[in-house]
Amino acid sequence: NSFVEVLRFVGHEWFMQMAVLWRLLFANAVLPVARAQLRILAPSSLAEQFQQTNAVVYGTTATFGAPYSGEPILGRLLYGPSRGKEHCTEDDYSLTEAGAGKHKSAASAIGQKGGDGREFVDVALVRRGHCTFVTKVRIAEKKGARAVVVVDREKSTLTSEDIQRIIMADDGSGKDVKIPSLLISKFDGQKLIDAAKEGELIVELAWDIPRGTHVVADFWMSSGSQEASEFLQRFKDTAETLKYHLQFEPHYHIFSLPQGSKPGHLCMDGGTEFCAPDPDGAGPITGEDVAYEDLRQLCIWRLTARADVDSANSAGYSQYFWDYVVSFGKKCPSRGGKGDAILGETCSNRIMAEVGLSHDDVQTCARDNRTKFLREQIRYVAWSPLALRINGWRYSGPLDPETVLKAVCSGYAKPPQECTELLSGFAALHRTSSSNGGIAFGTFICTTLAMMGCMVCSALLYRQRKTMSVRTVLREEVMLEVQMQMADYTEMQEFGHEQPGQKPSLSF
Repeated sequence: NSFVEVLRFVGHEWFMQMAVLWRLLFANAVLPVARAQLRILAPSSLAEQFQQTNAVVYGTTATFGAPYSGEPILGRLLYGPSRGKEHCTEDDYSLTEAGAGKHKSAASAIGQKGGDGREFVDVALVRRGHCTFVTKVRIAEKKGARAVVVVDREKSTLTSEDIQRIIMADDGSGKDVKIPSLLISKFDGQKLIDAAKEGELIVELAWDIPRGTHVVADFWMSSGSQEASEFLQRFKDTAETLKYHLQFEPHYHIFSLPQGSKPGHLCMDGGTEFCAPDPDGAGPITGEDVAYEDLRQLCIWRLTARADVDSANSAGYSQYFWDYVVSFGKKCPSRGGKGDAILGETCSNRIMAEVGLSHDDVQTCARDNRTKFLREQIRYVAWSPLALRINGWRYSGPLDPETVLKAVCSGYAKPPQECTELLSGFAALHRTSSSNGGIAFGTFICTTLAMMGCMVCSALLYRQRKTMSVRTVLREEVMLEVQMQMADYTEMQEFGHEQPGQKPSLSF
């Protein structure tokens, strides 16, 4: 089946391509200073309602659209009341009507441009519900909005803290969306809606790392990805040091195929609902094996992650999870393994026993929560099968332990002592490498010149040998041609010595 073969190829090649592109595009990325997501600039009466957060409204950033960091957006927040379709169609509301007739006192107080000369842009304020986030943002973009703030459903009970843990996911069609968006709680959002109805509301939006008492790192991966496995192995020491200061939550690349398609070995039990990429093409490991391993790792995290009972602001942490995934990545590879030392249930059971996990507990969890856990993975997808989000902020740097650590430590309101220790350790490692393993400039120049000299000599020797070889071949070809031509003539006899009846031969 050509369709299945394409899927298997994509599953095998995707992570390799992503790994190369990730390093090439973002190897020199510089992480910006952390800013809030939405700051109320005017009117001051509204800003006073958010005194505890210094006029800041926190939310969660969408996994689609751009930008994800960089220059903040200064804009007018416009709310067009829905005509019954909850901001899901182009004819359901109007941003032009929302901005018409508003008094300009707020903008006048700040200036028609921001203090740094930035122009005010239109930022749409819409309600969540009835359609996907992508649909709402795409419609607002068509109406001229440069950013979108989505307010949670009116019946929702999620607080601002809860909202920051929600994944504002792509529905699979968000590649064409070019503007940023964020989701905020209904409690914060209702205040913004009321203020936008009364007059002009000026806000500043930024998509840098929000700060908190602890950091939540959402990591999307696949148990069959070598790139993900290598990162987990290298980041394990950092996670163990930060421990209850860092909540590292795994998510897995599970997808569904259209009903009626022939999935081959990509999906669980020959179905089409729970599928995963095939990591080795025509090798022994299938997408189904990966999906089951993803489920086991989800269960290990859910069963063993615990908060520190001695801390009121503790993150969830699981030593079992880190011990298992790192050991599994080393001893049960998705490519290059032999026998039963490959990704699969047999190798998984052996690693569970080594790290002290109960196979029965994990098996029971997988059996009882399979549909729930895997549907969550399908619902909450990221912008890439291999992705990292920090405190709701889309991380766009390389998957390098030191760079990720810097981003994580930027997410603390007050960085813990462990951040200082870890960063100092990396700095000391760089100094050691520079002093012991570095190459002096003079040595580098001499080595380069020596290599160039060797290359020139090699080229001259090759040219000389090639010339001699060509001459030899030509000489042999000429001699062979002469011999062939001579064979066409009869050997000449001396005149007068012919045999009786023989005519003299002529020679030219």
